[in-house]
Amino acid sequence: MKKKNSLRIAELAELVDINKRTLHYYDEIGLFSPEFKGENDYRYYTLKQVFDLSLILSLKELNMPLAEIKKVLSGDLYDFKLSLQNRLNDVDRKLEELERIRHTIDRKLHYISIAERPHMEVELISCTADHLLLSHPMENRSPTDWIMDAIAFVHDKDLHFLANNEYGTLIDVDKKLENPFAEQYDYFYIKAASSESATHTKPAGSYLRIVFQGPEEELHQPYQKLIDFSRQHTLPLDGYFYERALHDTVHDNQTNLITEIQVRVKNV
Repeated sequence: MKKKNSLRIAELAELVDINKRTLHYYDEIGLFSPEFKGENDYRYYTLKQVFDLSLILSLKELNMPLAEIKKVLSGDLYDFKLSLQNRLNDVDRKLEELERIRHTIDRKLHYISIAERPHMEVELISCTADHLLLSHPMENRSPTDWIMDAIAFVHDKDLHFLANNEYGTLIDVDKKLENPFAEQYDYFYIKAASSESATHTKPAGSYLRIVFQGPEEELHQPYQKLIDFSRQHTLPLDGYFYERALHDTVHDNQTNLITEIQVRVKNV
């Protein structure tokens, strides 16, 4: 028989808006048990137990594991403080990772805004300095070695997968001026976390930029157009061509690959 001021399991579950099976499980693991059991093993809870359950649910809302909640409930203030500090550390780590994800999404959206600009049109733009981490020189490396080196380099320097990094390649201006079809890159790069960790600084200044959609085999076309433009307008080029994928795609869909190429102009 139900006692006065007691709640059956269904009533308690409805009151705090949880599933009855959750209360059964809490009872099984000894976290939260009914005050008494009646005929047919019916579970009955007192009104005072509602506050105990609310405490458990509040800690669960903080992503505290049930085993830790059980320890907190049976422990002292120090245990409670330690558990909350652990949760705070977890939250800080998650916030840091979410900030990294947000930064990656913002950068990809910025890339898309560039990719939506007219293709195969040369622009003169102003760039701030950029701090980069360079790979070992890529001279005389096969395409397979190049890809393996790039993946290993990213895994060694950063937590993201390759496609979630700000990455690209450098090729010496003189090499391309001599032969726009030259495909031997000098370095692979990713964005450095700070100027202190950088191994190369892309100088601030005026740059020629071109956006190209098409497979890698046709990349000589935008390079040739950049070179022709610089010669027609007497704009001497300096340093490296900086090449990066604005829109990566799978190998079987290379026609949708969108690449941006930048090159610094001397004294403009």
